[in-house]
Amino acid sequence: MKSTVLKGAFLIFTMVGCEAEAPAITREAREDLKRVATRAERAIEESGDAAEAPVCRRAERVIYACDFGERRVAVCAAEDRLSYRFGTDRRTDLEIDSRPGRLSAHSGGVVGGGGGRQEHIRFSNNGYQYIVHSMVAGNLTDVPGKRISGVTVVHGETGASPLVRTLNCPQAGVHQSTDAFNTLPARTFTPETDETWQAWW
Repeated sequence: MKSTVLKGAFLIFTMVGCEAEAPAITREAREDLKRVATRAERAIEESGDAAEAPVCRRAERVIYACDFGERRVAVCAAEDRLSYRFGTDRRTDLEIDSRPGRLSAHSGGVVGGGGGRQEHIRFSNNGYQYIVHSMVAGNLTDVPGKRISGVTVVHGETGASPLVRTLNCPQAGVHQSTDAFNTLPARTFTPETDETWQAWW
């Protein structure tokens, strides 16, 4: 499918760009061709590497992003969708979308002594919970102000369910911050109501 789109787009771009060699066409027909070329370019972007790798796309906002060795996690926000993507730099192995009418994301957090806090977004999928968390260590810890983030996977429906895996993010930049956790698109998540999820991950 991708190669077909690429070939078709190449022909369109060639037709639009080589006006001197092509038969004379009206301005209206030329504009129609340009519109088709634009749509083809958009289709290539949506079906190309940007759509295959677990990263945020052009029209999305980065909520969280981290490379865990050979694996990558991205949480991305569109106007009416919140997405969790996991995979390699070549392909997305798991994508969970949360949107109005099909909510799978939950948001919560905890506050500790000394001003420390942790916030998380939990994505539910087939009995598994994928908890993306980001924290700032408080003044009562050995590392006050340090930013720590990662992903914890739980198998079950409560925070007391068995832990499957925890990934600790080796980065501590803007895309691992808690700031974006507070600006999630409206109606794409629900607040945590089960206290067992209000934990330090």
